[in-house]
Amino acid sequence: MIDDAPLTPHEEDEAMAAELALGLLDGAEAQEAVARLSQDPEFAQSVRDWQERLAAMTDDLTPVMAPARARQAIRERLGHVRAPLTRDPNERNSWWRSPWGALVGSLTVAATVAVLWLPGQQQQQPVTGPAYQVELVAQEIALRVAAQVEGREMQFLMQSGGAAEGRDLEIWWIEPDGSAPISMGVLPRDGNMRMTLPQGMEPSDQIRIALSDEPAGGSPTGQATGPVVAIAELTRL
Repeated sequence: MIDDAPLTPHEEDEAMAAELALGLLDGAEAQEAVARLSQDPEFAQSVRDWQERLAAMTDDLTPVMAPARARQAIRERLGHVRAPLTRDPNERNSWWRSPWGALVGSLTVAATVAVLWLPGQQQQQPVTGPAYQVELVAQEIALRVAAQVEGREMQFLMQSGGAAEGRDLEIWWIEPDGSAPISMGVLPRDGNMRMTLPQGMEPSDQIRIALSDEPAGGSPTGQATGPVVAIAELTRL
């Protein structure tokens, strides 16, 4: 019996490109492949070729919209919307929502402010946790995106550049433990976006944020499939 010949380096690259396009890689292998997208043009082209081959296989399929419940759950997890019916519209307002309650509340706030500004009193500031920032730059496409985290609120601001026609820039949260990058959604065309970080995504100076060039609407596999155009670590303000 003759053993199969080992793969050549080119064949190994093709296999990795195909697995990345199919979303089969995870952990350290996924990180290595994603990093190569921005460093190895031939590998990035191979991934795009596989994406086109796989996309051609779906030409005769009828697109089906994801269930509304699934779309809503994803948007809630990303902090884009609140859960529907979180408050009963028929529920009677509590006394403190009435005009009398508003008056009492105003008097209470005024009294609190007066106490805080009395001589010898130290004004207390709310604790929101450390703040971080990151700047994502891709000189090849004149792209510059600034982002900032305060507490659990994160906002993105496009300063220059943008996605090519028919493409989108997808944002990725990369943990230092080698786990698969987590999609944070597609950067809007105007480049401005604010979101609340879901539980489990804790900002630190070891977290990296990346932007990948994806088909319109974002990665079809749940992992970065296009080239990573920019990547940088969060830095503490």
